[in-house]
Amino acid sequence: MPDPAQTPVRARFLGTTVEFHCAHARDADHLRYYLSDHLVPEHTCRSAELGVRLEADGDGCLTAALGTATAKRVWWRTPGGAWRLYEEWGVRARLPSPVPPFGLPPLRDRVRLRHGAALAAPDGGSRALAVTGASGTGKSVVVAHLLRRGWRFVSDDLLVLDRRTGGRLYYYGRPVGVRARSLPLLPWLDAALLSGAPCVPTRWGGTWMVRPQRLGRCAPSDRPYRLSWRLGLARGDRFTARADGPVTHVTWDPHRHLALLLETCGRLTEGGPCAG
Repeated sequence: MPDPAQTPVRARFLGTTVEFHCAHARDADHLRYYLSDHLVPEHTCRSAELGVRLEADGDGCLTAALGTATAKRVWWRTPGGAWRLYEEWGVRARLPSPVPPFGLPPLRDRVRLRHGAALAAPDGGSRALAVTGASGTGKSVVVAHLLRRGWRFVSDDLLVLDRRTGGRLYYYGRPVGVRARSLPLLPWLDAALLSGAPCVPTRWGGTWMVRPQRLGRCAPSDRPYRLSWRLGLARGDRFTARADGPVTHVTWDPHRHLALLLETCGRLTEGGPCAG
């Protein structure tokens, strides 16, 4: 199977260099934006430990084919090996996205993934908060507000956990997904901050993919963070917050209870470190 003609996009995750091969320039541009915190120079001499190939029927552009019935395929290979099919799908993929490639070797032996967001505490140390909950429970709204309050970005939508300990989190610098329906809750997020951010269709409506640097500070990417607190979100008509050790379970409506939620978050660090 020949490689596409496009120059591979090279990125590094936890010391592992990955080459993304794209059949269409639009896919390559999308990856350069999406993975900008992890890019390495294309001319670097360091060999890649993993290759990932993206393609779609028609003109080959997988990004344009998302959400349609057009056949899309992802392949992967390790150095010296043949390309292996990761998944072929139409409207909806079944397997986790290989962008980022934490589910492929050698990275899958080092980390495990969970759905959620993470922020490092404002004190500049290594303690981190994980924000979890089903899609639509307001995780990215919480992330955006806490960044405004001095917390530092670690990841959005994906928790990258150390497979051996489970209590350490790693930085993953993907954009923060801001849904159009959430914009009234983020009044400072104006056209200037959204400028250049791609808006992608999702089942929740249009979602802007905003670089975290536009929302606040990012935590250093060269060290792990200790999972000290977890905020578990669920939607509900009444606000409730129940602490269970380092885990705080919150039921809320983002449009009615935002101030109460932020007050709860502000109390997380008052008692010092919690067990991970």
